[in-house]
Amino acid sequence: MKYIAIVGATLMLLGGCASKTDKPSGVAYDFWLAEKAQEPAKAAKLTLKEDTDAAKLHDKIKIADIKFDNPDITGDEASVPTTLILKDFSPISHDQAAVSFETKMQKSEKGWRVNMPETKKAFYLAIGKSYAQTLGKDFTNTVQKALGDGKQIQSIFKQLIQGIQKAVESESKTD
Repeated sequence: MKYIAIVGATLMLLGGCASKTDKPSGVAYDFWLAEKAQEPAKAAKLTLKEDTDAAKLHDKIKIADIKFDNPDITGDEASVPTTLILKDFSPISHDQAAVSFETKMQKSEKGWRVNMPETKKAFYLAIGKSYAQTLGKDFTNTVQKALGDGKQIQSIFKQLIQGIQKAVESESKTD
């Protein structure tokens, strides 16, 4: 009976000491940390076997920070809400940008691994949206700098509208 109690206590202790890499969020964190450190070989070890050539984002992005939320686990698949703060994101202002997406995970014989094809789909969709927003902000800032403050822009549009109204009025008087 003592033997069963000791084995049970040992199993509970070992279960409590489980590595963070035994969880989808831990593997996702280690993967993105390797990408941040530009260690593609380390990142590739955390992907599914057939995805090892796909873990090459490090030369395309510069990660400043990594944030995660609680994963959604369904059987052998998981989605880990991920936000990457990317350095030098804007080609004009060189600002950072937060890109939020889901790191897609799959359980394999080696434990949880990043499903790169699905993660890349989610990542590229999110980065496209963030890039469009950033370019929109940069464009607005550039136009504002070129034209001055909002009052000047408002005055220009007001004059333009008045000119159009006068042209319409004079055209209708000649009819």
